Amino acid sequence: MRLPHLDQVVELHRGEARALAAAVLEAGQRHAAPPPAALVLAWAPLERLRRRLCRVALAEETHVGLPPRRPRRFRLPHDELIALMLYVVPVATTARVPLGKVQQKSLNLAHLMRFT
Repeated sequence: MRLPHLDQVVELHRGEARALAAAVLEAGQRHAAPPPAALVLAWAPLERLRRRLCRVALAEETHVGLPPRRPRRFRLPHDELIALMLYVVPVATTARVPLGKVQQKSLNLAHLMRFT
């Protein structure tokens, strides 16, 4: 279900999309052999997020010319944000700066849901 009013915009500087995609991939590999049922349900939004981040990172890497001065505005739908906060942030060992930006944006949704 699309709820565009709950989408959050995160500004990612050059290289942060690749780091965030690696953190999502790492979180998927860190969980136990039989993953918890909630992680299985959250895997679709996490995989969609990882693919989008990889596309952004590829566009940054193949860009010809000077890098843009402004950071890239990356729209984060509510389901991807929730999956990221619940399953990637607690186990991530890399990408602390982009994950911090995501945590700041998750505060906008704190009155609607708990991330603990």
